[in-house]
Amino acid sequence: MGRADAAAGLSALLAAAELPYRRRWTPLGSTPRRGHDLNLMAVGRVIAAHLVNTDRLDEVREAAWPRVRKDWLQRCLNPSRPEQKHPLNRDFLVLVCDAFELAPRHRAQLNTLYDAPPGVLLLPRPADVVDGPVDSEPWAQNWPPPHGYHALSLLEEHVIGEDCRPRLHRTTLELVADIDDLHHVMYTFDPATDVVEIEEGGQALGQMREIGAGLWGREILFDPPLARGERRRVVYTCHFHHATHPLPIFRRGGSSRPKTPIEIRVRFDPECLPASVTHCVWLGSDSSPIVEAPAELDDEHAVAVRLTLVEPGLLVGLRWTWPD
Repeated sequence: MGRADAAAGLSALLAAAELPYRRRWTPLGSTPRRGHDLNLMAVGRVIAAHLVNTDRLDEVREAAWPRVRKDWLQRCLNPSRPEQKHPLNRDFLVLVCDAFELAPRHRAQLNTLYDAPPGVLLLPRPADVVDGPVDSEPWAQNWPPPHGYHALSLLEEHVIGEDCRPRLHRTTLELVADIDDLHHVMYTFDPATDVVEIEEGGQALGQMREIGAGLWGREILFDPPLARGERRRVVYTCHFHHATHPLPIFRRGGSSRPKTPIEIRVRFDPECLPASVTHCVWLGSDSSPIVEAPAELDDEHAVAVRLTLVEPGLLVGLRWTWPD
């Protein structure tokens, strides 16, 4: 994991004059010392206030917290520390993102840096400037969707055939019902799907129907229905018949719960290997990636990306290029 890269990215975001995060800490401390981008005491005061507001720190200890934790903050935000000994962890990353109300695109950048191999430093671009907290993002007003369940984990396996076209896609979903009497879940697929096999967890219900531009859906029936809190593993496979070469890309949206573990795995036929593969994060289907980090094929000619924190409303996945 690229802890040092994530530390550098986090420090750059907090220090950037054009972003709103710097305005959170500058009133709380003096100008940083020469050679330093951040005033750690001031940054610590923002975090301490957030801990008090979320009932994780009492007000008596709030004033002392930044001074007691100053050395720890310095180590976590220092990108020059050796990767294998870097103290930055996911909990600290989430804590700072929440305390400074980082926008979804910036959280996505940091999570990608954290998950990417060390040495891939992708700092914010000018186009990433936002004014306001996460809740000001348009998607936040309609999230989460009313599914009646939430995912505990999700595995997406995408297989590319020897003709360099997608051959099949298998989805494994571990879910838990949020309501009583949950009868079904919807699965989605693209128009090039020939056959959908429900391998585990339920049976197909009703007819395939278009549920969005270029997207079709059908229900998987639970018999008997699930009670609130009941878990179910659902596995289904889509087999494709692409007449032309689709875009060399696979991506999906985040879960309704940002901390749902998601794994995306794309496997290539040995006769059709890509020239390069990158792990990407997008703000939408029509936008360019806001983060892109190189990925490597394993011994099975596959690339796997495991994500433990994906902001709802963002798209994550892989894209690749073919040899000339």
